Amino acid sequence: MLQDLTPQQKHLADTMSDISERCYYAGWMLHLEYVLWNAIETGPRPYGHGEITEADIKLLTSLAELTGCWIIFHDEFDEMAIDLPSWRAVYQAEIARDSTLFG
Repeated sequence: MLQDLTPQQKHLADTMSDISERCYYAGWMLHLEYVLWNAIETGPRPYGHGEITEADIKLLTSLAELTGCWIIFHDEFDEMAIDLPSWRAVYQAEIARDSTLFG
């Protein structure tokens, strides 16, 4: 839950949500965490009616490195932090199962 995040983790969650809001008018678009991580791996990309920019990617990367985590949306707990090694394993498993997660 948002209240369980550290201030830096909250900044990462807010940054992710801001991109979703800017591109889709949605606070947390479905699969946002996968789309943004894919952008970190592959570079800027169109997203909704906007774009995930190089500046977005640099900020997301910096915040992920600073916090050592990534933010995911959990149906029961809302936004929650997951450590980067665990996130990378989840990400790889999920995209192997469903490569359409990021469009």
